[in-house]
Amino acid sequence: MRKTLTYVLVALFAACITACAPKEQKVYVASINDMHANIDNFPQFAALLDSLRIIHPDLILVSAGDNRSGNPINDRYEEPARPMVELMNAVGFDMSTFGNHEWDAGILALRDVMGWADYPYICANVTFDDNLNMPCKPYLILERNGLKLGFIGGIQLGMNGLPDFHPKNADGSHFRPIEEVLPEYLSLRDSCDALFLLSHCGYEDDRELAEKFPQLDAIFGGHSHTRVAEKQLVNGVMVTQAENRVKFVTLSTFTFKKGKLVDKDMQLLSIKDFKHRNEKVQAMVDEYNDNAFFAQVVAQNVTPIDTYEVLGQLMTDAIRYSLGADMGFQNPGGVRYDTLSARPVTLKDLLALDPFDNEIVQYNLTGKEIIELMKSCYVTDGGPIYCSGCTYSYTEAEDGSMTDIKVVLENGKPLNMDATYNVVMNSYMSSVFDYEHEDEGRTTFRTSNELMLEYLKTHPEINYPNVPRVSEN
Repeated sequence: MRKTLTYVLVALFAACITACAPKEQKVYVASINDMHANIDNFPQFAALLDSLRIIHPDLILVSAGDNRSGNPINDRYEEPARPMVELMNAVGFDMSTFGNHEWDAGILALRDVMGWADYPYICANVTFDDNLNMPCKPYLILERNGLKLGFIGGIQLGMNGLPDFHPKNADGSHFRPIEEVLPEYLSLRDSCDALFLLSHCGYEDDRELAEKFPQLDAIFGGHSHTRVAEKQLVNGVMVTQAENRVKFVTLSTFTFKKGKLVDKDMQLLSIKDFKHRNEKVQAMVDEYNDNAFFAQVVAQNVTPIDTYEVLGQLMTDAIRYSLGADMGFQNPGGVRYDTLSARPVTLKDLLALDPFDNEIVQYNLTGKEIIELMKSCYVTDGGPIYCSGCTYSYTEAEDGSMTDIKVVLENGKPLNMDATYNVVMNSYMSSVFDYEHEDEGRTTFRTSNELMLEYLKTHPEINYPNVPRVSEN
């Protein structure tokens, strides 16, 4: 009898402890960024999300921007970017912020995208002219498991005060630096159990924001295409990013007790290695890809290419030879993939390499002005400019600028600082790069892809050994 009574008392004591223990609640957020219209990985992405939702039915799915620009099947669809929106609807996104490439087809096309989407776009540091009727919100509050979760959106700005898109596409859009805007929304901390930033600002900038704003609990980032494989806490703020092109997704877990956030963690999950596919989403992708126009073979690549710079050589050679210029230049950010195997090259390949199809602008620049152009590109675009008609070497200074530039022309002679050269580049570069030059330039009314196709008609065999034209001292 005593033993039975002891067991009862122990059981009652354990039940009391369980009843009095703080209730644990968990919130799960799946974040992805810089998908760049890689629709081919969506069947695996959808299947992975299906699996996660079986375990975590209240899963929140967010995109940190740059959903488009990288696949002509999507970007040159009769309604630009509609395939990506329909796929994002199909897999159940809860929200997206803007990436700089959301503006690539212009402001009205962006408004169309927002209208088709079943999920809202949030961004606190952009406003639009009233007549555009853009359904954008600065933030969104979701409820999960009795908890209120605040998400603020933000986008990077370049040196010209705009995100990294062609300035002509900014019509009706107005931007402020995210670090100036965030303090206006930190009061959400008072009404939310957790506060997040959905950021298209880049990993290093996100770390700086985490240092300045410890009121944030996590930053789900994009723009720099950084693979964050392990938990990174900066001033107590968890900073994540999942590389690009639908290869990975980050699963973040937030644990609460009595409504207080007590733990945060993350896992980087591989989409490209996931062995299952969602059949419904696969059928959608197959239908989009069934396009004979983009399957046209335009050239044969003989030697495998595995660097951005060598592909930049091809692009600059095309515009230079087609226009009979002395030199051609290409910003590294305009080369959108880094490998091309030895195989037939299709129109889809070509348009994916250069999805922006900017007009080419012609200048008469002195040797000194060309050096200044190179310096501007290095700072503005984050890397050395790609070239045709010359090779060059440089040294990176302690402040991150380019110095000690030595240019050798195709004929083996050094660049003459006082001579004038016929130079071609794309209109993005001519609009964004800030350097001193007297000639205002002239548009050729020819696009980069138009000139590339013209070039390949007379150069149907692409054969570029991996020999750099740019070297660092």
